[in-house]
Amino acid sequence: MNLRQSMVGLHTWGGLLPSWLLYVIIFAGTVACFDKELNRWMRPALHEGVVSTQGADDVRDWLQRNVSEELHAFWMHGPTAREPYWRLGWEVDGTETFHNVAFDPRGARPDPMPETLGGDFFFKLHYNLHAGDVGMYIVGLAGMFMLVALVSGLIIHRRIFKDFFTLRPKANGQRAWLDAHNLFGVVGFPFHLILAYTGVAIFVASYMPAAAQVNYSGNVMQYFGEVMGSYHREELHQPAAAPRSLDALIAESRRLWDGAEVGWVSVHHPDDASAVVDVRRRDGSRIGTPQDTLTYDATTGELLNRQNASTGYRAYLWLAGLHMAQFGGSLVRLLYLLMGLCGCAMLVGGLQVWLAKREGRGDRSLVWVRALNASVFAGLPLASLALLWGNRLIPATFSERAIAEGWVFVGAWLLMALWAVLERRNARRLLRHQLLLGAVLALGLPLLNGLTADGHLLASLARGDWALASVDLFLIAAGLSCLACARRFSAAPARAVVPGRANRVREA
Repeated sequence: MNLRQSMVGLHTWGGLLPSWLLYVIIFAGTVACFDKELNRWMRPALHEGVVSTQGADDVRDWLQRNVSEELHAFWMHGPTAREPYWRLGWEVDGTETFHNVAFDPRGARPDPMPETLGGDFFFKLHYNLHAGDVGMYIVGLAGMFMLVALVSGLIIHRRIFKDFFTLRPKANGQRAWLDAHNLFGVVGFPFHLILAYTGVAIFVASYMPAAAQVNYSGNVMQYFGEVMGSYHREELHQPAAAPRSLDALIAESRRLWDGAEVGWVSVHHPDDASAVVDVRRRDGSRIGTPQDTLTYDATTGELLNRQNASTGYRAYLWLAGLHMAQFGGSLVRLLYLLMGLCGCAMLVGGLQVWLAKREGRGDRSLVWVRALNASVFAGLPLASLALLWGNRLIPATFSERAIAEGWVFVGAWLLMALWAVLERRNARRLLRHQLLLGAVLALGLPLLNGLTADGHLLASLARGDWALASVDLFLIAAGLSCLACARRFSAAPARAVVPGRANRVREA
């Protein structure tokens, strides 16, 4: 058995076993490329394009008025082109629980906007499945499987350049799906290889923490502090004096950085005399923002430390920046979106090839595989659309609104899974109905947005707000695509071709 033959089984099972999980990871990561645009769309208060006049001191004043517990730290981020509002988070001392709030930019003083999951929901689903460290390890394992499947797939496909130009959608089912699998796999191969590798690499310290734990006697935070070159000052357990203006420290940081933009501003131990303010630099024009940080005494404003990230940490940040696509503007994010969709199509095509090759064997378990396909491949996008509907229909005054949106997503996905199980023996009819439902949900969202918010599509286009309009435009394109596919599947299926020696489809 030569190398190519030995790779066939590795590619088949290495790609098949985690394929449903990989689809969830890739789909969520693809949507997360435009997480900030989705955050705006899901917050009607941001649809008017108002520029915030609030400052960092205003945000801190709101925190002091509304949070009475002693804080371990709080952090904030000012308005940007993609997120034109102030964000605030804090951790109550001794609880290890985090709170977050976003402020309406239309007022002179900070006023929290209604809760929503926003695009961050898909970002967390992408990297840890909303399951904490366990989910992160599962995603990392799936990424390793993806690397194996990609490399073995490259080895077994001798006609890789020919496959790039081959797509026969009207051929028999197995041949058409194999063409689609090959085409989308070849088109996105460099992208998928790099993203799979960087996705695993940026969490390597979490996957293999033994070295840091042994060398730092279990104090992993000290390890990260030294790698990042960050500054830490022990608590004095004495009352804090009147704090220095955060706006003044931000202005001083811009001066020291020759006008560079400021990102996160954090205050550690704000109620203690040892309080320090970290001001982090932001640069969205490069792959991997440098994360340089200036540390000030929170009371006197004295510059205590000027962090310049080490070469090794900058390399790590470059890998993280390459994976997260927070550089290069909308064009780069659009490219990531298209390549992510290619990855989803590659997985769907590969599983359909596996099913088509086994249809003639009379295996009863195939109906359950088809039900799982329908539950994941169609259920996840439909549940995501249901989440957006929930965002618009749940009242803004509803308590725990973000949690309610999450339950809309989970409930919709469970209903899609139940529907797939009940219709498992009518896969073609199920797919047609799912496509029609997707068209209704996707095309209805821009209309619902126009009825429930001021930033409807025509108003966004009129003022040139393409970031906001792009969400509605994508939903319309997705809805029309679902309609077109449903129309195709409504036609009578072509008569199956009996495989023989002359027309048997080869795997490569």
